[in-house]
Amino acid sequence: MNLSKLVFKFAIAFSIALSAIACSSKNTDKKQADAKDSVASAIPSESELISISDTTFNGLTFKVYADAKLDNKYHTIYLQVKDKDGKPYNSLSLDYYPQMDMGMMKHGGPFEHPIALGEGWYQGPMVFIMADIPDMGPGWHLYTILEKEGKKDTIAIKLPVSAAKTMRTMSSGTRDDSRVFVSNLLPDTLKQGKHPIKFLLNKMEDHHFPALDGYCIKLATNMPSVGHGSSGNKDAEAIGNGYYQGEVNFSMAGQWEIIVELWKDGKKANQDDIKYHVQVSK
Repeated sequence: MNLSKLVFKFAIAFSIALSAIACSSKNTDKKQADAKDSVASAIPSESELISISDTTFNGLTFKVYADAKLDNKYHTIYLQVKDKDGKPYNSLSLDYYPQMDMGMMKHGGPFEHPIALGEGWYQGPMVFIMADIPDMGPGWHLYTILEKEGKKDTIAIKLPVSAAKTMRTMSSGTRDDSRVFVSNLLPDTLKQGKHPIKFLLNKMEDHHFPALDGYCIKLATNMPSVGHGSSGNKDAEAIGNGYYQGEVNFSMAGQWEIIVELWKDGKKANQDDIKYHVQVSK
């Protein structure tokens, strides 16, 4: 592939990534602790997870698991580390972060530092803001930082990330916080009725994506086939660490839209439309 074609593909891909991925109150310590309910405290069962990737380094085996096959949305990532004898390797210093390598540029994504669960298991959520792009760099990796015997190493583990069938992470410009990423944690399909809905809001600062509090996420539902929404929806309020929680009501089966507005200091803040689709069954 010649240079002009590569530059063109890069420009198109980056444009797509930014366009498609595009109730303030003081949070108490309890609310911030409640936000951690996305991270379990129990040691997981391998049979209940999806195996993603593995590698070996310096006598250690690293295996990556997730809550589902990876696509460009919010996921819970698990890392299992064992020594050369197959015994769990526990380290209080282990850390990791995601990074997308597009060849001509690199960027990260929203994530939380992993929690050590014990028996060689580590867990933390992260958001892949775009899918891997063929012929444009090696794609997403989990960079694992580990200190062993006084030496610190960084191990790159490939993470295959495909395009999501239903968008769950959107981006928008804002009045005060530049570009932000809004991740909706709902599954693609749900049963008819009321459901809690959770979001993660992150600000884009160069290669970093810090969690963003101080907003209210206003919600409205719409069913395009009948031309109306539903009552009983509750706006998502901040619960700490960039998480927001509310409630949505799907009053009948079919295809629904969730229309989101970001509000701050009593004013609408998002500059781009944010809309999620959900398939609802009886």
